Amino acid sequence: MRTQSLSLSWRMTLFSACFAGIAAALALMCAAALGEADRNTAQLEHQWLEGTAMLGEIDYRISAFRLTETYRTLVSDDESRQLADLLAAAQARDISRLEAQYARLLGGQVTAAQLAPLHDSWSRYVAAHRAWVAADPYNRDKVPATYGSPLDLEYRATDAAIAQLIAVNQADARERAAAVARVTRITLALAGLTGGGALVVAVWAMFAIRRQLIQPLRAITAAMSRLAAGHHDVRVPGMNRTDEIGEMALACEAFRLNVLALDEAHEQTRAAEARAHDLARHDALTGLPNRRVFSEELEHAVALARRGKSPFTLFLLDLDNFKKVNDLRGHHAGDAVLCEVAARLAGVRRRTDIVARLGGDEFAIIATGEADMQAHREGAITLATRLIAAIAAPMAACQGRVNIGASIGIILGREDVTDVHDLLREADIAMYEGKKGGRGTYRFFEPRMDEELHEKELMEKELADAIAAGRIVPHYMPLVDLKTGHVHGFEALARWTHATRGVIAPDIFVPMAESIGLMRALTESILRQVCRDARTWPEEIRIAVNVSPSELKDIRLPARILEILAAHGFAPHRLEVEIIESALIGDIQTAKRIIAELQHAGIMVSLDDFGTGYSSLNHLRALNFDKVKIDRSFVRAMQDDAAQENFLDAILGLTASLGLPTVAEGIESQAVRLKLASKGCRFGQGYYFGKAMPASAAVAMLSQPAVAS
Repeated sequence: MRTQSLSLSWRMTLFSACFAGIAAALALMCAAALGEADRNTAQLEHQWLEGTAMLGEIDYRISAFRLTETYRTLVSDDESRQLADLLAAAQARDISRLEAQYARLLGGQVTAAQLAPLHDSWSRYVAAHRAWVAADPYNRDKVPATYGSPLDLEYRATDAAIAQLIAVNQADARERAAAVARVTRITLALAGLTGGGALVVAVWAMFAIRRQLIQPLRAITAAMSRLAAGHHDVRVPGMNRTDEIGEMALACEAFRLNVLALDEAHEQTRAAEARAHDLARHDALTGLPNRRVFSEELEHAVALARRGKSPFTLFLLDLDNFKKVNDLRGHHAGDAVLCEVAARLAGVRRRTDIVARLGGDEFAIIATGEADMQAHREGAITLATRLIAAIAAPMAACQGRVNIGASIGIILGREDVTDVHDLLREADIAMYEGKKGGRGTYRFFEPRMDEELHEKELMEKELADAIAAGRIVPHYMPLVDLKTGHVHGFEALARWTHATRGVIAPDIFVPMAESIGLMRALTESILRQVCRDARTWPEEIRIAVNVSPSELKDIRLPARILEILAAHGFAPHRLEVEIIESALIGDIQTAKRIIAELQHAGIMVSLDDFGTGYSSLNHLRALNFDKVKIDRSFVRAMQDDAAQENFLDAILGLTASLGLPTVAEGIESQAVRLKLASKGCRFGQGYYFGKAMPASAAVAMLSQPAVAS
């Protein structure tokens, strides 16, 4: 095996030295022929291996570019979409750079015509991608990046162009391998001419060359042919040699490994495309069909129902108390709960029913119905009851147990079914009717629900207009000293007289303003009108204004109130802010800071509806109130049940020990007034002293004598 360490040219020189005359000339010719074979082999390695490897890299980068497009269709937030666009731009630049490197690497060995299909198809693909991104910057249209779309076709055309270039390299490699074989045959023919006395040496040389050169080359050529034919389990011979044949064998083995890597990259690309297609149709967390698939199935169900073939039932399900799970236990627990809910829904449904997750904690089910309307409705009730029971059962989440529920809106779909979008909207309306009814229940959609919703939307708009135009005005409820009968101040109460609806009660429009985020505007409007009305009233007359629970979370509340007072020249010490006890359940530290800032500015702060909250004593201990208002329910209870009077006595005793003035609400008779005064209650409100009145009536009341004792 020592001869295999010599180069092929040196071996031929040793063989030629055995010849005289003709053998020397033959050796030179053989050396020249073998040199040509070596050059062909080097060119084969350069073009076939390096060029194909670079094409494989280009193909991999284009596949990655395609995956980035697919990822962009899946994201919903701006940050992820911008990241995908930046990644795609970087990948496009890398591909163009590799394309230029490939052209420089091969030089004149690949013509411009051979490179043109790849360059043109890639340019079209990039242009189509940029046009898609420019036309759909907010990622609303998912179709252009799906299978069979124009972008997908451009991608496949680019992939085909790369395959074509690889085929060109293969053909050229086979041609060069054939050239090497031709050189070998010529060398053998020349060796046969030595004749004469060199015959024995020539025969020996021929067998040596055949064993050490021709056979390895043929074995390598056969291996390359099998590799080119798609057989990747080829064993390349001669890799243990250190000569040129060994180098060729190593190069062929490297090429085989590159081909395997390229095939693996193709397989990964195909698998990624399959996964992307699956993700586009299923919820990534629960594995249920997503909104897109559900919409398709609902369209199909509607079409069948219209033809009278198969009635169906649509269930829209929203989890109750799910936000508490995320807030208290974290999103990992929330995800676990969603997966468990999906499994329970799938376990309850029938084989033909379709369960989908529409997003967040919202699920939907399409169930087959019955031809008989009564049976159809009863079947829907049965399934809804089973669904609610399945979800209401306690479930484990992050080493703990959680209890949630579900509210369900139900639509019975038959021949007269409406548009799919209307179905979902109506189911949503019915579901929220269920939530308003106490949660953990179901509701069938009824036309009146839609009418009530439109009526509510109209009233919300009218409320916003009324607040902006100042048509909601303050009326003033007198606050009277129970012993002297003198008016101590007024509580400003919002009143709304609608042009067509008449007087709208505060317990209707105030919660509505709270729910649509208009309480700040309403409070500021009332406060401005109070400042204008009461600015010229006697200095000792205080005006109380109520503050909503949502406003007590705004740390800028004191600054906003003081700005309004300053703008209208109203003294802060004449204003009293009333806070209902339920508003203190949230962030008590923020409430404490707001109360302290108001009091520091000279504004009094009263605790309204005392005794009706969850922790009245704790609020009195933690917060420094200036006054306490006893809820009217205690005053009524004192009149109806003598035993209930003890509760009122306890409250008055507690406030007296703390040095807090008290106001009793709901006084409607002289007897109640006198009894409360005798118990130490200082101030009172109620119809006995007067209802809430316009500013003009309040001015008139201030000019009258004190209420009789």
